[in-house]
Formats: sequence, C-alpha cells, structure tokens
Amino acid sequence: MKKWLIIFICSFSFAQETITLQRAIEYTLDSSHEIAIAKNDGQIIDNNTSLGSAGMLPNIIVSSGYNASLSNSNLEFNPFLEFDVAEVNANQAVSTTFSSSAGFSYTLFNGFNGIYTLKKFKYLDESSKENIRYQVENKIIDVVVKYYEYLNLKEINNVLKETYQISQDRYNRLLERYEFGSISNLELLNAEADLNTDLINLNNSSLNLKISNNNLNLLMGISDTVSTVIEDEIMFNNNLNLEYLKTQSALNNSSILMAQLNYNIAGQDLKISRSGLAPKIDLITSFSFNQLGSETSFISKQSDQSFFGGINVQIPLFNGNLRRSTIKNAKINLDSKKHQLESIQDNIYTALINTYESYIDGLSNLEIQEKSLNTFESNFEKSKDLYLIGQLSSVDFRESQVNLMNFKMIYSSNLFNTKIQEFILYQLSGLLNY
Repeated sequence: MKKWLIIFICSFSFAQETITLQRAIEYTLDSSHEIAIAKNDGQIIDNNTSLGSAGMLPNIIVSSGYNASLSNSNLEFNPFLEFDVAEVNANQAVSTTFSSSAGFSYTLFNGFNGIYTLKKFKYLDESSKENIRYQVENKIIDVVVKYYEYLNLKEINNVLKETYQISQDRYNRLLERYEFGSISNLELLNAEADLNTDLINLNNSSLNLKISNNNLNLLMGISDTVSTVIEDEIMFNNNLNLEYLKTQSALNNSSILMAQLNYNIAGQDLKISRSGLAPKIDLITSFSFNQLGSETSFISKQSDQSFFGGINVQIPLFNGNLRRSTIKNAKINLDSKKHQLESIQDNIYTALINTYESYIDGLSNLEIQEKSLNTFESNFEKSKDLYLIGQLSSVDFRESQVNLMNFKMIYSSNLFNTKIQEFILYQLSGLLNY
C-alpha cells in the first residue's frame, strides 16, 4: 500500500463534525431520494412475491344477506277452492329472506402458469435488490468524485495562493528598486501584469472551490457549514489483480446481474405464455343455506341447505392466434434480453480493462511526479536565491515560479484522479463495500 498524506484547511463540516469520505458517503446515502424510491419500489415487488399473487392459492368467498318487507295484502280465493273463507286481508304482513353461502375454488392445473409466475416474481424481487445496490454504488461514486474534486481544487487553491504571495513579494521588491531608479518601468509593469494574472487565477480558483463545496454539501444533504481542518490520508491499493477483478466483475457487477435477471424474467414470460396453450382445470365447491318466511304465503317458513361440487375443464382451441402471437413476442423479447446481457458484459469488461490500465498508469506517474516535484521545488529555491542576489533576471524567476505552480497542479490532479479510478475499479468488479 502506498500513502500520500495531504493536509488541507477545508470548509465542509456539519455540526462541528469533521467530514471524512466515509461520513460523506453515509450522509449522502441517508439523504438520497433516488435510493429511497428504489427501496420503496423494491418493497412493493417484495409484497407481490407470494403464492397468492401467483394464483397458486384457493379462492374462498363467504356471503350472507337478510331482507325483510312489510306489506298490506288482500287475497280473494276462487269459488272452486274449498276454503272456509273466501277472502283474506293481511295488514302489515312481514316477509323475510335470509341466505348464506360459502364458496371454494382452486385451480388444479393451468400449464404450471402459477409456478412460472411465482419464479418470475422472485427474479423481479432479486432484480429490485440489485437495483438498490446499483443506485447506492452510483451515489458512492458521485460522493467520491465530488469529495476528491473538492480536495484537488483546495490544493490548487493553496498553490495559487502561494504563487500570488510570491508574485506580491516580487512586485514589492521591484517597486522599491524602481523608486530608487535601478530598474526600468517595463520590468515593473511586467511584474504587475504577472501579479494581476495570479490574482485573477486565485479568484477563479476560489470561486470554483466554493461551487464544489456547495455541490458536495447538496449531495450530502448538508446546509450549515463551519471551517475545520481535515487530515486526509490517501492510500492506494497496489495489490489489485486484473484477472481477479475480471472474475469478480462477472460474478458481482450489479449491471451484469440485473441484465442476467432480466434475461431470466424474459425466460419465465415465455414459459407463462406457453402455459396458455394447456388445459385449465378448476375445482369448485359451495355450500348454501336459505330461509324464507312469509305471513301471506301458504308456507310460512321454508329452510334449504345445499352443497355443490364440480370440476371445470377449459381447453383453449382458438382465440384469433393471440396466444401464438404472445409466444412469438416472448421469444423475440428473450433474444433481445440475451443480446442486452452480452452487450453489458462486453462494455463492463472493456471499461474494467481501461480503468485498470489508467489506474496502473496513474500510480506509475505518481512515482515519477513525486521525484520530479522535489526537483522542481529545489530548482525554484535555487532560482529564488539567485534572484534575491541579482544573479537571475525577473523573467527567468517568473518562469521558474510558473513551472513549479503548473507541476504542483498537475501532480494534485493526477493524485486525486488516480484515487477516483481505484473506486471505479471497485464498482466495476462488484467490490464496492458500503
């Protein structure tokens, strides 16, 4: 493991708490709306993953009802009927009806449609979980990029502050010499132009730094900030092996796993569509109880109990070729998902190789740049000493100053970009822990 110790005066902290990369990730994951939505979607799919949703459980219905009526009736009998009375008047006669039933139905066979549907739901549930992991990994990469972008801009800002201070000292020195008549006005104007250029660069850098800080705080869901000192130790993993990363990527990459699950879901859709060609057998049973009461009928009270049982068989013969069209479309969809899976595998594989090569190249360049940085700093100190004793021109000193400034900024950018590449390697290989 190689270490680079960078100390910054940073301006992002929340409630007096120093914001490390780990804390920045935690804040972001807690406040992310996208992750919250993905979790809600996953919960809905998880709720739907059941035997009942797949149509594999019986259907039981219980119903009951009671009706009553009050009526005034006048009944006249035919003469041939031998009743003691010829007419009956029934005022406020009550009639009642009570019914209750329980029904049970269960699909005994439908081409294994329920089994295929349940397996599809399980694949959907797994896919929703992978989607949550995918959203989390993307958020982590967003935090990593913005976090190290901020630190890089802070380092560049420090370099430009140092450059501006050197130019300020140089201008003050030349102004003093100009007042004594030892240098020309042109040399002083050049120093003033350099000083103004450095000030503009510093102002632009400070603005970019503030914008970067605001973007990072927005991502973390933080509004109030206070100035803190952050000591960030950057460690690189030199033990990353490309072949190992390839193996892990094929097994754990969230994009590949989601594409594989989508292919499996399409396979289940094809089986479901084919099950529509099979006969459907349903078992149906019911029990009912009915009771009638009437004050005007010949029968004042009647009770019935009945039990019914049967088996229904539906054989699909023809429905306008809709089933066959559904099967053909399911086959086409399955083939598309296969191509999509292979495309994602190829893209992830290529991205992994390119990122790994960039990471190794970045580490190699950091080794060289670290040595070169010492050389640039040594050369600048020598140039400064020669300039102070008058053995180096102002133009040559400025050139040495600019060379050191540019190299420090290049070194800083490569340092943080290489660290970002390491996290992208973890994401591509499915090794991004959170």
